[in-house]
Amino acid sequence: MQVPKVQSATVEILVDNFFDIFEPSRPGVVERVVLGRLPKPLLAAHGLAMLLTLNQNGKQARILIDTGNSPLSFFNNLEAMGHGLNDFDALFISHGHPDHYGGLLELLQRRGPGLPVYLHQDCYFPKLLVTPRGRVGPFALEREKLVAGGAQLHENQGPALLQDLALLTGTVETTTPYEKPLPGFKRIVQGNEEPDPFSDEQALVLDVAGKGLVVIGGCCHPGIINMTKYAQKLTGVSQVAAIIGGFHLTAGGDDLINGTIGGLKELGADLVLAGHCTGFKALTKMAVELPENFMVSCVGTKVTI
Repeated sequence: MQVPKVQSATVEILVDNFFDIFEPSRPGVVERVVLGRLPKPLLAAHGLAMLLTLNQNGKQARILIDTGNSPLSFFNNLEAMGHGLNDFDALFISHGHPDHYGGLLELLQRRGPGLPVYLHQDCYFPKLLVTPRGRVGPFALEREKLVAGGAQLHENQGPALLQDLALLTGTVETTTPYEKPLPGFKRIVQGNEEPDPFSDEQALVLDVAGKGLVVIGGCCHPGIINMTKYAQKLTGVSQVAAIIGGFHLTAGGDDLINGTIGGLKELGADLVLAGHCTGFKALTKMAVELPENFMVSCVGTKVTI
């Protein structure tokens, strides 16, 4: 699938699980926030939101990716990082978990009608989590409320272009033997509870001229290696500049962690920026195994490719 090349892409982490001003920068590529230069403090929270700025042939476009776990973290950090409600042209929801759409309804209310919202049509299935401490959920992203809020919905199942700038992969083709959906995640389809195959989670993919692919995921439940390899297949581009998002690894155990690290080494991305649901054990292991290209995703981080 032909994906238009962009000259540059900047990803700002608005909401993530971590905030650490002592994480190192990589000048010109990864810059961390400097305390004392913000109008208000940043908040870390179990959720994810990113602001993507694209430059193509002298024109600039901004895409919001997810809206965090709640309006509190999302709007606080949006303001703290100097952005307003109209500082983006479209919104992409990575998948149907509430820590990724928690600020969405209030965003629609505050901004007013007309915001293009891109998401997989399976995002609307209610979801729940079965844990040793009991069941959590179900949670549901309700289409009717998005329509009532004035969202201009763009729903897909297969690959699709977001405003002719970025590729949405649609349902991810799974090819690795070690990336399998965790058993505790469920969804409800026509009143029946079933294991969640995460057909709704897709990656946003960019092709940056002279650099290669930038693959951005939310939780990467289908597997970050699956998602990146599928992006390569769809675009025909093998070079990977950056892989960014939450990877959901620690909960999957050592086989998943080790397999994913091996897969990342094979992909050879210039930058791997992981946070959110990746988990402490997996993050520390990646830091050891990928010392030249791994960095932790923190609130306030800005990545420029």
